[in-house]
Amino acid sequence: MSDAPREHAAPSPRLSLRQLLSAVVLVAVAAAVLGGAQELIGPNTATSGYLTILFLLSVVRGSSWRTRILSTVWSFAVALLGFTVGGLGLWVTLIALVVVSLLQGFVTVGETVLLTRSPVNLLAFAALAQGGAELWHVLLGSVIGAAVIWAFAAIARERHVPLPHGTSTAERIGYGIATAAGSVLIVAAGNAIGFLHLGWALLSFCIILSVGADERAARGFLRVVWSVVGAILAMLVSLLPAPIPTIAAAACAVLCVAYVSAGNYAYFMLFLTPTILLTTATEHSMLVLGLLRLEALGVATVLALLSGFLITAVIARVRRARPGDVA
Repeated sequence: MSDAPREHAAPSPRLSLRQLLSAVVLVAVAAAVLGGAQELIGPNTATSGYLTILFLLSVVRGSSWRTRILSTVWSFAVALLGFTVGGLGLWVTLIALVVVSLLQGFVTVGETVLLTRSPVNLLAFAALAQGGAELWHVLLGSVIGAAVIWAFAAIARERHVPLPHGTSTAERIGYGIATAAGSVLIVAAGNAIGFLHLGWALLSFCIILSVGADERAARGFLRVVWSVVGAILAMLVSLLPAPIPTIAAAACAVLCVAYVSAGNYAYFMLFLTPTILLTTATEHSMLVLGLLRLEALGVATVLALLSGFLITAVIARVRRARPGDVA
């Protein structure tokens, strides 16, 4: 279900000039557009645009405009559903989370991982509704975010990603159920203990679970190891005088986008972690914030690997029992 690069290949930090310049343009345009939206319209519209950009960032690497169109439509649907259930209480939100996760399991748009952020965006837009956002904020912000990605995709060189083998109905059902169960567990448990960064854990869980069974352990390993390195880098940078941390955060954001374009997951994680930590508004010190992110990542990784193991074991058992019935 993934268009991600194979994680067992040795990562290389090399980037082409085109990849680097494209990343600079995208980050600069996104920052200008979202900053303008925040000043002229308000923070809720800017946040909606930011969430949509994150959702659709992988669409730039998609192999067709059909994939991009359908992914954009789905991102709008998830945003509207999240906003709608946001004011209806935790249990309604959890039900919507299950529905989105199950539907994600049956996505056939090029067998890609483009929709992996669906549960995360659902939760984020639900939080926006609880924070006083209005429907037009969500709609306008989503349109702005999608426009940024579509404009960038139009000028960027299309990168055709080789598609993996098709997944069976049993694998889709297993993936959908595991995503739903894990997402509900993370959100319910996180709310029970008052953990403020549920999105970190939920996203890591969804991303690790979304790749093939033979890649989950490698994906989890890379995500943990390079996140630790990135957290240490963020803590060191945070000790430097202003505006160096802000400049470093912007540089890391550019490198994140560049390595997404290059399909290099390890270095993407390396620069993603300091980008997030250096731009997160918090009362905690950078050390505590870094530990909280690593805690969320560790729990999500273990849960994703266990869920993936159960999917594989159950499907294998069903196939042995009824070899002709599992397509």
